[in-house]
Amino acid sequence: MTERDTLLQIYTTEAYKEWFDQLADEAGTSTSKYGHEVIEEHIDRETGENQYRRYNTDTSIDLLLEEAQREVKELVAEFESGTMEEVKTIQEVRTAYTIAIWKLLQDDYSAEQRRLALKFAGEHVGQDPGLESRAEGDSESDASTAAESAGESA
Repeated sequence: MTERDTLLQIYTTEAYKEWFDQLADEAGTSTSKYGHEVIEEHIDRETGENQYRRYNTDTSIDLLLEEAQREVKELVAEFESGTMEEVKTIQEVRTAYTIAIWKLLQDDYSAEQRRLALKFAGEHVGQDPGLESRAEGDSESDASTAAESAGESA
């Protein structure tokens, strides 16, 4: 708390003095302390408002934030509308090709061979295609060996 050791006298109307005394009583403090608090609040508010006016920061920041928010929303909407449609189309084409290939191959391979192919594909989803091609020879020979032995045992 700040030290209050300087006297300040002001002239006002009797009505304002009574009203000020009443406000101090309602706040549970002396008229002097209440007056000091009112002055502190006023100075803090004025200092802040002068700083805002001087640098125009409150308005500038609000305007910049609103503009940035609007631009980001527009960019996201533009990206979603174009890219998502492309992704959806690519996924539909891939799915159609996959189903067609599977349908064509199902008559040429046994259920066990198809199961092993699905297992192999599931283990390699999301891997770098360069790594798959190097490992593919080993895995294919393992898968074909397993498929041949499954076919022989059937």
